[in-house]
Amino acid sequence: MICPFCSHDNIAGDDFCAECGQSLVGLGDGGTDLVETISRHSVTLLNPRPPVALAPAGTLQEAIAAMLENRIGCIVITANGTLLGIITERDVLNKAADDPENMRRPIVEFMTAAPETITGQDSIAYALHAMDLGGYRHLPILDAGGRPTGIISMRDILRFLCVRFADARA
Repeated sequence: MICPFCSHDNIAGDDFCAECGQSLVGLGDGGTDLVETISRHSVTLLNPRPPVALAPAGTLQEAIAAMLENRIGCIVITANGTLLGIITERDVLNKAADDPENMRRPIVEFMTAAPETITGQDSIAYALHAMDLGGYRHLPILDAGGRPTGIISMRDILRFLCVRFADARA
């Protein structure tokens, strides 16, 4: 049985995935159509947005302005095209909102350095599992060279699941 969370091929009848430890009980040989869909399809099916990037020297005010202008919840911080970190609206609220002087400070002081990432080949189930485990709302997608090529959000996955669920009920 293929694990819907990590795509590991387990022995039929196993109760837990040998790779990630997730429960396989009740999934059957192929799981539901929805489980099959998120397990077999990569995150590229979600049409990830291209990332909006700022240099590490940028200020928190610039990051907030970029999020507002682009109507997004996160900005990636890059140097020479390589991902250094991510700053999200949650970072702004939890780390910087208490002092207006923080607006002029560098975003590297508030970003999450070396964030969890995925590749375009990772399954939707893998991304969903990573987001659940880490409590993340956004995941950068990296290419083979470690450069950010997209961002997926929990909202992207939820939208996808709602459409698939509605299709299954129709």
